[in-house]
Amino acid sequence: MAQSPEARLFTCVAGIYFFYLYYGVLQEKLYRPLPDGAKFQFTLFLLFVQCFVNFAVAIIAKWVISTFQRGSKSQEVELSKTAKSSPLKSLFGNHSGSVWVAFISFSYLSAMGCSNAALKYVSYPTQALGKSCKIIPVMLANVFIGGKRYSLREYFCVLLITLGIIAFRLGKGSSLGEVSGSTWGWIFLFGSLCMDGITSSNQRLLADEFKPSTHNLMAYINLWSVLYLSVALLVTGEGSLGWSFCAEHPSVMRDLLSFSLCSAMGQNFIFYTVTGPGPLACTTITTTRKFFTILASVLLYPDNKLLPAQWGGVAFVFIGLGMELYGKYQKRQAAKQKRA
Repeated sequence: MAQSPEARLFTCVAGIYFFYLYYGVLQEKLYRPLPDGAKFQFTLFLLFVQCFVNFAVAIIAKWVISTFQRGSKSQEVELSKTAKSSPLKSLFGNHSGSVWVAFISFSYLSAMGCSNAALKYVSYPTQALGKSCKIIPVMLANVFIGGKRYSLREYFCVLLITLGIIAFRLGKGSSLGEVSGSTWGWIFLFGSLCMDGITSSNQRLLADEFKPSTHNLMAYINLWSVLYLSVALLVTGEGSLGWSFCAEHPSVMRDLLSFSLCSAMGQNFIFYTVTGPGPLACTTITTTRKFFTILASVLLYPDNKLLPAQWGGVAFVFIGLGMELYGKYQKRQAAKQKRA
């Protein structure tokens, strides 16, 4: 029996909030010192487990769906064919869809790696707030590289977000040494945002041209990520180091597997939202989820307590994001009326 639009939206909100709030709690917990003073610092090992679980869940979901939907027609185009709309053609010439997926996987992996690496230098609320600001590097890239123009409202939204980040960054009144010590955290956050923008834009173009199913795309990208990480773990030796650390601290392995499973299930609900209520609803849900992730982190860990000035910075960021989302909603409604 098909779900009503309201029931599907509720399912999407509940699934994304549950899995990604717990995902955020576990991600922060993994990088905090253990009772014996030891600290997990094996980001490549973490990413390998996460991508492997994502791949396994995508394969299982694909098998389950194909079992119940036998005989249904697929619009997928073989990835072995030449990619016509790939922005990589200017760099590598003509190439197949498989090469395009390999590149998307690399940018996707880089975004996750930078995001996790940032937690070694900044608190989780800082990381969560920074990840909410993907619009800034995307807009800058579109202006200076793509020559795109934006409205005054869109520039005002970005100004609010930027002011919010500055207020959050300076609101704690940190000493000069503390500020410089976390610089790497902000560099990693910026790198993660840039890679997120590259990944999402290329995924959209690839999906429009090759029309892969949700779980096929999830499986392809994570399979490439597992291959990249296997090589990196062998070269760096981090595979054996990460495994040894988890063997000495079994609670870390349990948290790591739970974290990876939350990541995989959360991805399923995001794709379910995009194909149902739509990308705008998905952006709204994931953006508001980040605010509650910050709140949960502050409540669970007293050392993450935010000062009034920092809460003001958080408010500026989410007001700016809210205005941006509302503007997109208005454009979408206007387009619908025009088509009608």
